[in-house]
Amino acid sequence: MSPGVGPITVVLATDSFLIGDGLASLLKDVEDVEVIGRARDSDELVRIVGEVNPEALLISIRTPIGSTMATIAAARDLRDAHPDMGIVVISDRGNGHALELLRDGASRMAYLLDERVPGMDAVVGALREVRAGQSVLDPSIVDALVHRRDALTIRDLTVREIDVLEQMARGLSNRGIASELHLSVKGIEKHVTTIFRKLALPDQNFVDRRVTAALTYLHAQNAPFEVPIEPTNSTS
Repeated sequence: MSPGVGPITVVLATDSFLIGDGLASLLKDVEDVEVIGRARDSDELVRIVGEVNPEALLISIRTPIGSTMATIAAARDLRDAHPDMGIVVISDRGNGHALELLRDGASRMAYLLDERVPGMDAVVGALREVRAGQSVLDPSIVDALVHRRDALTIRDLTVREIDVLEQMARGLSNRGIASELHLSVKGIEKHVTTIFRKLALPDQNFVDRRVTAALTYLHAQNAPFEVPIEPTNSTS
């Protein structure tokens, strides 16, 4: 069957058995959508896509989970390998995850925040749009992309670095972050050093870089991707 003709062939990807079953059950009654594969992790996703060559992926990701980064990386790789395949993501988080997937453009991409999805009609509509070569983005993500600037901000951080920064903003120490994200303390220390470098936070006696980095993160939640808060030069 030619691409764009007949039911949209879809591979579901979620590490949640219940969410996967729920999506599959709801899509079963949609005439122009056919689920032809289901994946529980990134490796399985790559394998199944290679085997069945779907027209679209429907990916559900939630945080904090260890597999999220791997799923996002797999989705980006699959997008490069299959440029005509659409990708619809339903997530509980829009900042770093969305940016990671949209770095190379939004063509054939849909990113929906689950708390704002009115129902399955919106998901099915997104699948139809990405097959047609269009994009569907939550308004908050559109606003973030429209207003982002060229200055260094948290948009320059990787998903893992944003995860670390988020824990810093909660006031956790490196050891606490390591425990929360199931990483080594040494690995967290490397991430923190990279975060400071990317946010252009110099090692100065009168600046607490952890506090400034945390403020930058918190500021970005209200004004995503805008110019970061500058450290004060006051010595008082």
